[in-house]
Amino acid sequence: MGRDMQKGEHIEQPARDDRAFTCTRRGFLPVLVREAVVTLGMMRGGLGCRLSELQSMSDDQLSNIRPVVNPAFEIKVEDDHVLACYNKTGAALYLFSVSETPALNTFNLFDGRHTLGEAGASLASQMGWDSSTGFAYARDLFLRLVADLVCVPKDPPQIAE
Repeated sequence: MGRDMQKGEHIEQPARDDRAFTCTRRGFLPVLVREAVVTLGMMRGGLGCRLSELQSMSDDQLSNIRPVVNPAFEIKVEDDHVLACYNKTGAALYLFSVSETPALNTFNLFDGRHTLGEAGASLASQMGWDSSTGFAYARDLFLRLVADLVCVPKDPPQIAE
């Protein structure tokens, strides 16, 4: 096993890879449970994937995901800021400014009814962008919010065999 730590000894943290999936200490258990459920489903023949695998999915696969706000968070607007407040502690995480029209319009479609593809198409129409730019914005916002555990897929995403 590991060696005993001496009082005051510093543990060097590994370098952070921005592409890696991260979670906070308080968010660890819910993520662990969700990942375990998906893993068990995959072992029983399901085609789900872990949250950490979303970044490596193709745009076609991601476009069918229906984003939803994680029930562990409440979304609040204070001053000009959209915040995700963790229900158990009230800790607030800044998401974006209300004046960031693309972010606000896209986030409002992360309601579990619209797919990322639909959110991207709607955003492209509203902003006068081409469809690929609208989708890329919706995808990137979703993946950033997944990394913060604020958003999750409504249903476990399906991966191709």
